[in-house]
Amino acid sequence: MSSFTAGVIVIGDEILSGRTLDTNSNFIAKKLIDAGIELVEVIVIQDNKKTIIEKVLNYSSKYSYVFTTGGIGPTHDDITSESISEAFELNYEFNQKAFEILSNYYPKGEFNESRQRMAKMPAGSELIINPMTAAPGFKIKNIYVLPGVPEIMQVMFTELVKTINKGNPKITRTINTDLYESKIANHLKNIQNKYKDSSIGSYPYFNLTAKTGGVNIVVSSWNMKSVQPIVDDIVDMIKLNGGKSSIV
Repeated sequence: MSSFTAGVIVIGDEILSGRTLDTNSNFIAKKLIDAGIELVEVIVIQDNKKTIIEKVLNYSSKYSYVFTTGGIGPTHDDITSESISEAFELNYEFNQKAFEILSNYYPKGEFNESRQRMAKMPAGSELIINPMTAAPGFKIKNIYVLPGVPEIMQVMFTELVKTINKGNPKITRTINTDLYESKIANHLKNIQNKYKDSSIGSYPYFNLTAKTGGVNIVVSSWNMKSVQPIVDDIVDMIKLNGGKSSIV
C-alpha cells in the first residue's frame, strides 16, 4: 500500500442519468498512480446537499486526499461549495481573491450575480488556479474541489498534483496469454500467495468473430522494487500449460 491514499467523489445528476460520461475519475486515477498515491474508492453521487455532506465527511476521515469534481459552476444546482462549507461548519462566503480573478476575467458589466456565485466557498479556502476559464477550484482541509468539465478539470488537476505530497509510483506489468482464465486460475492463486506484497489481476477478453480469447494478467505492487520475479513465474506457468505469452 502507498503511504498516501485517495478517494474521488464525482458529483452530478447528469452522470447518474447517463447524459454525461464520467471521464474525470479515470483521468485522476492514472495521475494518482504515477504520483504514488493509491486511489482506494470512487463514488458518483447526486447534486444533493445531504449526500455531499455525508460523503465528504466520510472520505475526509478515511483518506489522505479527497478530490471532488462537479457542482461549482454558476447555476442553482451547483451546490458543492455550499455543501462542503456546511460539512465543516464554515462560513460560505466570497473569497476575495477568487472574486478579483473573476471580476478581472469578465468584460465590464458581465460579471453578474450568477457568475459571482463561483467566487463563494468555505471560509479559509486555498484557491486552485484555473488557467482556462478563470473560475478557481479550492482546497479546504484535505478536500480538493474541482470543476466537472473534463477539459478544465484535467488541466487543473495536472498542475495540482505537482504540488501535493507523493509516494513511490506503483510498479505495473501486463502479460497477455492465449490461455483461458479457467485454465490458469488456480496457478495464479498459488503465485499470488507466494508474493504477498503484490497484486495479480486477471482480465479475460473474447473475440466472438474469430472465436478466440485469452487473458491479460496485470501484476502490480506499491512496495516491491521489481515485479520481474512474478512476471517470470507467470510466463513459465503459461508455457508449462501449453500457452503463449507476451508482455504488453
